[in-house]
Amino acid sequence: MMCAAVALMIPAALGAGAPVQGDNPIGIFLRCTGENDPLRALQAVKSMGLNTIQVSRLPDRFYSTEGAREFAGMLRDMGIRADSVVVVFDGESYRDRDAVVKTVGFRPVHLIPERLAYARRCVDFARAIGARIVTFHMGFLPADPADEAYQAMLKAVTDIAAYAASRDVTISLETGQETGEQLAAFLDKITVARVGVNFDPANLVIYGVDSPSQALKHFVTRVTSVHVKDALLPGKPGEMGREVSPGEGRAELAECFRMLKAAVFRGALVIENYVARNEKTNPMDELRRAKAFIEKTW
Repeated sequence: MMCAAVALMIPAALGAGAPVQGDNPIGIFLRCTGENDPLRALQAVKSMGLNTIQVSRLPDRFYSTEGAREFAGMLRDMGIRADSVVVVFDGESYRDRDAVVKTVGFRPVHLIPERLAYARRCVDFARAIGARIVTFHMGFLPADPADEAYQAMLKAVTDIAAYAASRDVTISLETGQETGEQLAAFLDKITVARVGVNFDPANLVIYGVDSPSQALKHFVTRVTSVHVKDALLPGKPGEMGREVSPGEGRAELAECFRMLKAAVFRGALVIENYVARNEKTNPMDELRRAKAFIEKTW
């Protein structure tokens, strides 16, 4: 899917027609329904009484003029709004910490040109379906800003942020592989456009890099959306933590919710839940449990 960027020749907001959302709609990360077919996944979301999604990676054909038009039509027909589009690059692996360092985001600097091309296609796709946010993991950020990889990653995010801004789309970086202070400092270096944060408190726990509530203090006014997800800390240095159901881990969800409310956060609360993979449970049951947690806690 690493093709040269080609702007989709579709008017903006083809996804218009979905119901207007109130503050903090509950959404679903589409892949977490357990359905690979996009239409069946949308139907699963609707069966939960929800009408907001974060678009996970779709089959390649949708990242084209006709494909985007088709997906926008599905959204209209189902009465669902795409809050944001997630960029998932070819070759990324979250198998373990070493795999994440080597494969995720812009950290493998030799892949930056082709990954930027694909990210631009995702921006065009987002605009075509009426989404105004595109989010991704930028990868493990070197601690030293003078590091060549750090500078290459900064240039790449600056490039895609400028491209997105020219199309009325906001780039939003997902938390996880860096501390809140490091992420805020990185974002402050980007001046071509305001870059947001897709706040995933569980990722901070999984990688063992920061306390979610402490990290949030550094960028709470930049948060565009939240992944409602929970996790336990790694068992030992160098390992990765394990995802658990919301409220059962160390992601400090209740405290983070309080801080977001105090900052008058207006974005979506997106359920990203892969507990079913490890527990061999029904993905939809896990989503319903997460939805009940949000309704009770938020």
